[in-house]
Amino acid sequence: MGCMHKRSQLQALTAMHKRTFAHSRIRNSIYIIVTISAMLITADAASLQPAFASFSLTPSQAISAKTDTLASGGARTSSMISNKSPLVTQEHTVAATKNSRAENSAIPLFLVPSQSINHGNRYVSNRSNAGLNGNSLSSTKNDASVGVDANVNADTNADINTNVKPASKSKKQNKKQTNKSGRRDSYAYYGNIPDVNWRAIPMEHLRSHPLYVPLPRPDTITHLNSLEDVRNFRQDSWQWDALHEGRCTTSQAAPALGFLEPKAAKALGIPRSLQKGCMGAFYRFGQPALRNLEDMNRILPTGGNGGEDELQHVWRRMNYSHVGNENGTFPFAAKYMPSISTDGLKERTENAEKYLKNISSPMRVRMTWGNSQEATAILTALNYFAKHDPDLRVKEVGMCGAGLDLNVTDTGLIVGASPDSVIQYSNGTLEVLEVKNHCPFVPTQWTSGSKAHKNKKMKLGDYRIRELPLQYSVPAAYIPQLMMEMLCCGESCKSAIMVRQTATCGAVILRLHRDDAWIEEMIYWLQRFMVEYVEKDSRPPSNFFWECDEESGRYREFIQRTKVLSEQVELVECVKHNDIQRVLGKRGLRLPLFLDHQETVE
Repeated sequence: MGCMHKRSQLQALTAMHKRTFAHSRIRNSIYIIVTISAMLITADAASLQPAFASFSLTPSQAISAKTDTLASGGARTSSMISNKSPLVTQEHTVAATKNSRAENSAIPLFLVPSQSINHGNRYVSNRSNAGLNGNSLSSTKNDASVGVDANVNADTNADINTNVKPASKSKKQNKKQTNKSGRRDSYAYYGNIPDVNWRAIPMEHLRSHPLYVPLPRPDTITHLNSLEDVRNFRQDSWQWDALHEGRCTTSQAAPALGFLEPKAAKALGIPRSLQKGCMGAFYRFGQPALRNLEDMNRILPTGGNGGEDELQHVWRRMNYSHVGNENGTFPFAAKYMPSISTDGLKERTENAEKYLKNISSPMRVRMTWGNSQEATAILTALNYFAKHDPDLRVKEVGMCGAGLDLNVTDTGLIVGASPDSVIQYSNGTLEVLEVKNHCPFVPTQWTSGSKAHKNKKMKLGDYRIRELPLQYSVPAAYIPQLMMEMLCCGESCKSAIMVRQTATCGAVILRLHRDDAWIEEMIYWLQRFMVEYVEKDSRPPSNFFWECDEESGRYREFIQRTKVLSEQVELVECVKHNDIQRVLGKRGLRLPLFLDHQETVE
């Protein structure tokens, strides 16, 4: 009986430890072995042999079992993190719940506007959504780890690899490692000379693209036949600048609507860095403006002072893959021929050093990045939509909307908008195109943490790389811009395309549909701003529309509707990093994000 009792105790103890073994540490396993050995002294080992047949683990076996358990637990954790990522939409999460193979689940993508061309639905898997480009992206409280693979453009220099990773704490952090292709990767996470023109295609070269329709040189325009003809002045001309005076353009719409005031901004989720108030709009609206055709013809045309642009022979038409040519082998509508040489990189470094010495704030670096990368982001949209409509054209435009009935007035509010481009489909459908380039560079002094921690990071470089996951939404602060662009391009423009592009994490293409009721409400509040504050030369108080006694309810409904619109945009496509057409290095020259981390590949 005593032996039977001890056997029952042992079996119960064994079952308990088998259930909890995966969550215990190695020392607990050793404790089990010691306990069982002590019980063997007082029990009949032969009679207890069947009980130990299922639990006879050596220390090495215990370690192996614990490792396997932790590995499987880590896989489950990774799966949970992936499902909670902001890059995974609700449809993805539901599909992953129903099917453990999350990469096989898919959501429909609408590639072209419903009023335009219908080539059927396409799908994108969770695997591409989870990282946009298949590269790793992790972040901590202070820093973000960015994995960059610059093997882009799939046509030439396929072995170019520009990697950006966080500095390791090991002594080997500055050593170069060899990748699978035999090339060495550079690890440049911090630096002193950020390349704001990194692999950017210049606007003058985009104007020569076979599917891009440029505007004429400003000094060739001799006469304006209508108010709307001012859209033919390029956005880098002085005439375009002159048209902004006294006019409500897209940059001043959100401030004049009160979106950048503290309470409205909080309701819309606009960050503090953008809450700059409305005084810029207040002073702009008070300036004298060019309102009639006579004044515009007297001031703006300066024709006869120059010739046409010299055609840049920088593109080669290729047999690219598109609807109707599934056998095409080239990924883009045309091949970009120029490349950057070692001498060109040295010259760029010298210019960048001079530029950094003359800027007043590190924020200028981020603004310059957005401007220099604009043509590259426009090209991303052109390449994508040309695959589904090879006969489309992307057109350059200046200030649109001067001929609106709203603007035919001697006083009061006048509006205007300048989209980055306009997409003209082969069936006549029109969409405005707006691009936003997210700068990867942030000053190292912005690092959070203790003073000692900041000083340690500052020694690594004046700037660091920070790439955040792209969101599938249009920020609320940009809704007035896109709606005003659709208004100024005419009633036939029913939707707007926004491209949000990063340096290392690909891009997303989004579509916002026109809402005429929202546009009418926008014009109402802009006119109130003009009448109540600008024309009376009365400085607007803080939260001026939000705390308006008589119509605060109407204004707050307008704010809520704006927030809903920002979240109801249509996801058109997630563009992988390797599917973005950029400038390549000559003969295997790698182009790092920091110009003080250069290496020549023979």
